[in-house]
Amino acid sequence: MKLSKGITALIAACIALGSAAASLAQSTSVINGTVFADYYYNYKNATAAEQDRNAFQIRRVYFTYENSINTDLKVRFRLESESNAYGSTSKINPFVKHAYLEWSNLIPNHKLYLGIAETNAFKNSEELWAYRSIEKTIMDLNKISSSADMGLALKGDLSGKVHHWLTVMNGTGYGAAEGDRYKKVGYALWFTPVKGLIVEGYADYEKQDPAGIQTATVMSAGKDYAGSASYTTFKGFAGLDRPRYSIGFEAFQRVNVESGLENVTSKYDSTSKKYKITGKSLADVTKFGWSAFGSWITPVPKLKVFARYDLFDPNTGDEVITKFDDAKGKLTSGTDDEAALMIFGLDYITSGAMHIMPNVMIKDYTAEGKDSDVTARLTMWFNFNSGKIITES
Repeated sequence: MKLSKGITALIAACIALGSAAASLAQSTSVINGTVFADYYYNYKNATAAEQDRNAFQIRRVYFTYENSINTDLKVRFRLESESNAYGSTSKINPFVKHAYLEWSNLIPNHKLYLGIAETNAFKNSEELWAYRSIEKTIMDLNKISSSADMGLALKGDLSGKVHHWLTVMNGTGYGAAEGDRYKKVGYALWFTPVKGLIVEGYADYEKQDPAGIQTATVMSAGKDYAGSASYTTFKGFAGLDRPRYSIGFEAFQRVNVESGLENVTSKYDSTSKKYKITGKSLADVTKFGWSAFGSWITPVPKLKVFARYDLFDPNTGDEVITKFDDAKGKLTSGTDDEAALMIFGLDYITSGAMHIMPNVMIKDYTAEGKDSDVTARLTMWFNFNSGKIITES
C-alpha cells in the first residue's frame, strides 16, 4: 500500500513531535492497529445486479500513533483505509482520520481536543454496541453525523455520575474541508447513576446558507432536494452493560430545514425534452430512526452472540418531496420509504486480539414489491499493539 507524499510527511511530523517531546522529559508512545475483514455473499438483494455478489474485502484498517508528551498533553495521529467499491480497479489508499492534540486538566476534570477528533453524536452507543467491526451505529450508518470532524471539543466530568461533551466543528466530517462560514455545535450530556448504566441526551445545530457567497459546497448530510437553511438533531440513548450481557437503545430525529418541496407542479418542456418544476413551496425534511441491540456471553467458552434491529425513515413527510426525476417527471416523497435492518451473529474470541464472527444482515423495505436484502458474512477482527514505548531525555 503506497502512501502519498503528504501522508508520509504527516507521519514524519508526528514522530518528530514525539521525539521533540522526549528531549524535554520522559515521553510515552504507542503504535497500534485494527483490521476488519470479511467474506460476504449476497443471498438476496433488491438490486438485481447485486444478487449472488460475493467477495473478500477489508472494510477497515486503522493505524494509530499516540504520544504522551507529558501527564497533560497527548497527540494522536490515525490513518484509516478500506476496500474500494465492488468492481473498482483503484488501489486501497489511506486517509487521515484523527490528527489532534489532547490537553488534560486545563479545566479541572476535563480534556480539550484541537484538530481532527472524534465527535460526540454516537460515541457512547458505539462503545456499548461494541461491534463496529460488524456495522456502524444507526446515526453513523445513515450519515446523520460523521464519526470525526475538524474543530474544538471539550469533554469531562461535572461530577462522578454526570458527564458532558461539547464540540464546535466544521460539520463536514473528516473527509472534506469546510464549505461555508458556519460551524456545527453539538452537546452530549449523560448520567451513570449506577455501574454499567448510562442514560444520554444529545443535540446539535448548524445554520446553512446554500446560496451564500461564502458557501463553496453544500454539506451532503444537510441536503435532500436542496441544501437546508439549517439542521437540528436530537438523540436519546440508554444502555446497560453487565458482566455477561449488554443491551442498548437509541432513537434520534433530524430536521433539515427547507431542504424539501411541497405543492409541486411540473410541465414537460418539448425543447429540452425534460420535465420542469413550475410551482413549489419549501418544506422541512424530518428523518427518524431507532436502534435496539445487545450481546450475551454464552456458556460455551469464548463464544458470544449478538443481535440488532434498526428502523430508519429518511423522510417522515408523505407529502414532502426530496427527489425529482426530470426525465420522467417523477416525484419521490416520504411515502413507504422506511427500511428495517436486522443483524444476527456469533463472536468466537480466539484471543483478546482476534475475533471470528459469522453473521447475517437482513434489510427489509416497506415499499411495495421491493424485495429484501440478505447478506451472509464471515467477519474477522484483529489488532496489534506495540505496548508502551518509553523514551527519556
